[in-house]
Amino acid sequence: MKNQNKFIGITRTAYFSGERRVAVDTNILIKIYDNPYLFEYEESRIFNYPNLIFTHVINKYEFIKYLINKGLKEEDARNEVSSFIRERNIKVIYPQDFFVPEEEINSLEAGVNKKLKESGKEYLKCHRPDSIILLALKKANVNRVISTDEAFREGAKFLGIDGTNLPSLN
Repeated sequence: MKNQNKFIGITRTAYFSGERRVAVDTNILIKIYDNPYLFEYEESRIFNYPNLIFTHVINKYEFIKYLINKGLKEEDARNEVSSFIRERNIKVIYPQDFFVPEEEINSLEAGVNKKLKESGKEYLKCHRPDSIILLALKKANVNRVISTDEAFREGAKFLGIDGTNLPSLN
């Protein structure tokens, strides 16, 4: 009997409703800032499109705190982050634009944490501010999030938003 090789293929399909909108979490903003070589010239063209890349104001403040912890003065860190975001056409989502009620926050956290527990990932927790960010992103019609935070990505999937770990430029 000849040795027969069997191959199993896995296909991932993502469906987007409306125009494509991608959100980046604080950890991705920091990676791009600290490692600009992650985006070579060809890939950096993604930042040339307005209304494609989004982040929440909470992520912006966390990014500022990161730079302050690295030794920048607060005013310099604010200017650096504002310049970084502006130069890359990243649109910031503010709470006044997409208000998230307390009931929705509690419902999302309970639902995601239940799902995580059922799937054997009880070590992960959906909590604030991630739940606030995710709900605002959903209201802003974001259809993909890029984050290294697994709980954040799982929460996004719970809301019907595709989540990826490393920047995908497809």
